[in-house]
Amino acid sequence: MASHSALVAVLLCLPLLAVCYGYMKRRGLRRRPPGPRGLPLLGNVFDIPAPSDYPWLKYHELCKQHGTDILRLDALGTNIIMIDSLRPAVELLDKRSSIYSDRPRMIMLNELAGFGWNYGSMQYGDDWRECRKMTHRELHPGALTKYRPVLLKNAHGFLARLASGRGAVPAHLKHAIGANIMEVVYDIEVLPEDDPFIRLAEAGQECIGRSTTGGVYLVEMLPFLKSVPAWFPGAGFKRQAAVWRRAAEKQLHVAYDDFLRRLNMGEASNCMAWSLMEEFGTGDPVTEKRLKATTATVYLGGAETSASALHTFFLAMALHPAVQAKAREELDRIVGAHRLPSFDDFGSIPYIDAIVKEILRWHPIVPILMPHKLCEDDVYEGYHLEKGSIVMVNIWAILHDESRYTNPFAFNPDRFMKDGGLDPDAFDPEEVAFGFGRRVCPGRHLAYETVWIMIASVLSCFEIGRTKDADGQGIELREQFVSSFVCEPKPFKCEIRPRSQQHLELFAHP
Repeated sequence: MASHSALVAVLLCLPLLAVCYGYMKRRGLRRRPPGPRGLPLLGNVFDIPAPSDYPWLKYHELCKQHGTDILRLDALGTNIIMIDSLRPAVELLDKRSSIYSDRPRMIMLNELAGFGWNYGSMQYGDDWRECRKMTHRELHPGALTKYRPVLLKNAHGFLARLASGRGAVPAHLKHAIGANIMEVVYDIEVLPEDDPFIRLAEAGQECIGRSTTGGVYLVEMLPFLKSVPAWFPGAGFKRQAAVWRRAAEKQLHVAYDDFLRRLNMGEASNCMAWSLMEEFGTGDPVTEKRLKATTATVYLGGAETSASALHTFFLAMALHPAVQAKAREELDRIVGAHRLPSFDDFGSIPYIDAIVKEILRWHPIVPILMPHKLCEDDVYEGYHLEKGSIVMVNIWAILHDESRYTNPFAFNPDRFMKDGGLDPDAFDPEEVAFGFGRRVCPGRHLAYETVWIMIASVLSCFEIGRTKDADGQGIELREQFVSSFVCEPKPFKCEIRPRSQQHLELFAHP
């Protein structure tokens, strides 16, 4: 009798067991990418490195510990996939871009701080597609040539500021790059000092830098915290967001409204905003919203990245005088000593291109890309990747892969050279430094040409060396970088000397 009752109980439980088994097979037994063991409920919250702790190095170390180039973390139910090498990055973000091109919600940046108009962080959809289309129209290589005179003019202005001996190099760089962006986008010529438009861009860059590293703000993983009042203990993020929101509003409207004012007075000339108005028309509120968002995004994202790359250039030159000497020899041979480089020389001075590429590789401007979001379940090499996963790419790890770059921690532009020209077989850092798939940076050509003309101009006219002490000895200079979304050197001093009076006169009368 007892055995009969047990059999009945088993038979009754079989459907439930079948359902449980099926669920476990679909969910629990799927092979996920390796990663550290998490805590109950919290998952891997304590394995996520802080933004100030060089997260690209920490993630790379985690990948090595677990013997993988695609790492999985679970933070309070948020699934994070970190890609640590080129092959999975290309396979997923390039070849499967249709399902990897979305963005996470980004509550702090887009909703609380008010930067939802920034199409770099905007979720995939019609607004994003149209904004990107507008940017591509103006900043693809063919269209970009009309803005080259602006880049050249501001490069010469930067040389004059360096020669003056006043101020610090980072401030001069931010001014020069900000001047480029404001004139290209809005036909605004900035003030010589303390320009309000440049200050506005800096406020937005701070918000992006602090909001785009996964796990920085708890509200990203616990969205209900968005409703916590600003006065509540621990709600300092709400008060910070309110400050950034005011900056976001100004960045979206102030420069654009200034352009419209001058346009109505007949004082605005050809620029990105003017050209987009001519192409897409005015009067339609949706089009105007997208046009304003497009120009503001370029204004927001274009300044800090290029300035950081050039700041890295100055550090690299101070540390490596032999590289400078080789570059100057090539400049003197190809350009000559009686004029400055121009865009007529673009593509004909290979060692300058090699320096630009090594700047992008040595310390990538953005070591970890802004996160993507997977919009449906996927499988990669037997690993199940869940819909809704946040997908990040460790650009630093890819560009320091020893199988691709010999001695990857050394600054060596010659790795891109062969037989006096660029080596066609060397892997180009541009392939990854500006992102992947449909989210690749649409302003990358503007950034590259800006950095190229600045580096060629500086090396034509100046020598960069270590600051000397009272005994004439070079003061120790260290290769140190800040840990942030945009990576740049920590403050350092270097000595910048004109090559000769003749070179000073070149940019005084270019």
